[in-house]
Amino acid sequence: MIDPVELASDIAGNVALLALPAVLWALLYLLAWEHGPFAESIGFGRRTFWLLLPGALLATLVLLPVTPVANDWVAVSFAGALFPLMIACLAFGRFAPPGARSVSAFLALVVAESLTLLILVVRVPGGNVQSLGVLALATAFPLAAGVVALSGARAVFGRVAVVLALTSGVLVLTFFASMAIPGVGIEEAFPAYLIPPVGAGVIAAATAEWVFPGAEGMALPVAFASGTFGVLIGADVLRQPPLYVGGPAGLYAIGGAGVLDLVYLSGLLAFGAAFLVHWSLGRRFAPVGSSLPPTEPTPIGRLGRAFRSGVDGRIGDTLHDSSTASREAAQQASRLLGHPPATDDRPWEGLPVPGWVVSDQANLDAAARAGSTDGREGFRAFLTARWLVLLGQELGVRRFATVGARTAAFFVDLLVITAPAVALWTFLIRTTPGTVSALAGNVPFNAAVYGYAAIAFLYFVLAEAFGGRTVGKAVLGLSVRDRRLRPPGFAAALVRNTSKLPTLTIVGVGVPIAILLLLKSGTGGSLTLLGALPVSVGILDFLGVLAFVLGGVALLGVFGVLIIVLTAERQRFGDLVAGTWVVRVIPPSAYAAAPPSVPAPPTPPG
Repeated sequence: MIDPVELASDIAGNVALLALPAVLWALLYLLAWEHGPFAESIGFGRRTFWLLLPGALLATLVLLPVTPVANDWVAVSFAGALFPLMIACLAFGRFAPPGARSVSAFLALVVAESLTLLILVVRVPGGNVQSLGVLALATAFPLAAGVVALSGARAVFGRVAVVLALTSGVLVLTFFASMAIPGVGIEEAFPAYLIPPVGAGVIAAATAEWVFPGAEGMALPVAFASGTFGVLIGADVLRQPPLYVGGPAGLYAIGGAGVLDLVYLSGLLAFGAAFLVHWSLGRRFAPVGSSLPPTEPTPIGRLGRAFRSGVDGRIGDTLHDSSTASREAAQQASRLLGHPPATDDRPWEGLPVPGWVVSDQANLDAAARAGSTDGREGFRAFLTARWLVLLGQELGVRRFATVGARTAAFFVDLLVITAPAVALWTFLIRTTPGTVSALAGNVPFNAAVYGYAAIAFLYFVLAEAFGGRTVGKAVLGLSVRDRRLRPPGFAAALVRNTSKLPTLTIVGVGVPIAILLLLKSGTGGSLTLLGALPVSVGILDFLGVLAFVLGGVALLGVFGVLIIVLTAERQRFGDLVAGTWVVRVIPPSAYAAAPPSVPAPPTPPG
């Protein structure tokens, strides 16, 4: 007989699980775009949105193997765990500066608490004693951190203790509500999994006036960090051991359900609850914390803003933005070509430009200072600025890497990271007995397959974040830079390389399957081609899968090349999101002397 209550609960749980990601993504999108300065100030701006939504979806099959346990392997999913954890750690720089010191202290305390609790869970069988022990230890760690904070280290340790206390609360409730099911994983019933993160978000926002006086918006990233780490420890760390006892070997992934995993969803649930409490209490969405460098539009973006101002009848703003856009185009060209900064009254000084440029810039500046309500004057200023911006782009494009150089650099990097992987896959296939189907279920082999994209992705991110260039870019004389020609930093490198994940996934899954079919299908007989040429079935399978891999890489490559060709600054999708360039590192004098090919603008009408 069907239990209507249980049926209704199951339906509500499934609907909630499917609807929650979309609702939380919409909330994150509205915050990042409607309250951009506020979102940036708390560490949840547009880059965070791109990493938590498109980045996580692209990283669905990317798993980083961590360690073998008995006959199993433990891995971490980039989509379901690693990306949210990285976002939580990066946010420490906003709500508990200095970020490096505070996140180090927090991670040290979290690791110590996790190991202590894990030892307790492994050694003490389930029951009241285990539950009371988990509650006592999870209470003791934040209390100890609070005592240290009150003893004189409050500047950093005080807020760390607050985050640890909320994390421990989520940890305990999650541990009590979750269960390990061998062969399936860790589960938590609806609506129990909503209570810990939502509670953390409500508490963080409700107590923000005491913890963050004058900066109550910092409760949102605190809630996200506590929800993410609390569920990670309470479920994935403390509930994992029973999965490794007996049964067939398996690859267990922390956050393995991707964007539907509780580690991923819990941080967003806590963040959303804190956001709603913050809004319901009538608090402002003004930037909080230490001041951030202003996010200025590109010259093209400012030119678009000038056009919109003219359409709205704000001619004075059109004149100002037109003058500023052309000035910024000159400054950007000077920066790219290695010229010293120009003076305010002569922004094109030192650049190889025709004489009409200087006079047109002077006329633009004079019109901006004088102001006007004449639409014709605004239109003339916009057209003049448009030509000057195009001129600046023509000068600066010489510094940007060509499509051919970028493609060659990527294939060099692909060779560098794939050659060792091919050797490892081949070794595992040759040394593991069994048929194709048996090896396809082999845990070490699967760990090597799924780990390829993860390690390759980290190679690109770390090389660009700390050196600005990978091996391939160094060979081709290229470098990744932000718009100030500085190394991109970790966050920007992380975001810009998420667009490589589909290519890396295709290579990481397709190539080992092709090798597997080549080496393990030798007994499958042969086919006669062209009436006389016998060809092994294994070779045909190998070539078929390899053709699929090459076709997928080529298709994605064509899409990336089109974006580079169609953008004024030769940026692919990752560069556009992260605000980065790929530039040549040869001396600017080698390509800065020739005059641009942009003709003088025609005389505007009127």
